[in-house]
Amino acid sequence: MSYDLMVLDKHKRFTSENEFLEWYNAVTEWAEDIDYNDYRHATPNLQKWFLAMKDIVPPLNGEFAPSDEILGNGKFQEGDYCIAEDCIYVGFAWSDAKEVHPIVADLAKKHDVALFDISSNKVVYPDGFVLNLLDEEPSPSFWKKFRAFFHL
Repeated sequence: MSYDLMVLDKHKRFTSENEFLEWYNAVTEWAEDIDYNDYRHATPNLQKWFLAMKDIVPPLNGEFAPSDEILGNGKFQEGDYCIAEDCIYVGFAWSDAKEVHPIVADLAKKHDVALFDISSNKVVYPDGFVLNLLDEEPSPSFWKKFRAFFHL
């Protein structure tokens, strides 16, 4: 079981649940013709967030993934990052959730990006604006696609 969070560019200012969910469902199709392990196509603030995070929770894939011999030797287990242009979705081990969440939130604020905590259904912007989402979680079809994408 994973604990999933998303950081997104603060310029993606959503004012309603429907507006956010429409965007979220589109972006999480992961249908762009890009390498979702490459941070370079993300916005500058998201790149800075990722470069700080990868040293704390290393990615399972991409150029910063540790070798098989090193996997699991850090304080936290690895994260499964999916990097789009204006958001980064990351799944952590559930056992790391309590410790990782404040780190993700602090780095989001530091690097001026918004944080979508999927378990609390809130998008928190660096200026303190909070968009509360009423749905309990993304649709079952989203989870099916997500699990298939990450081979879960």
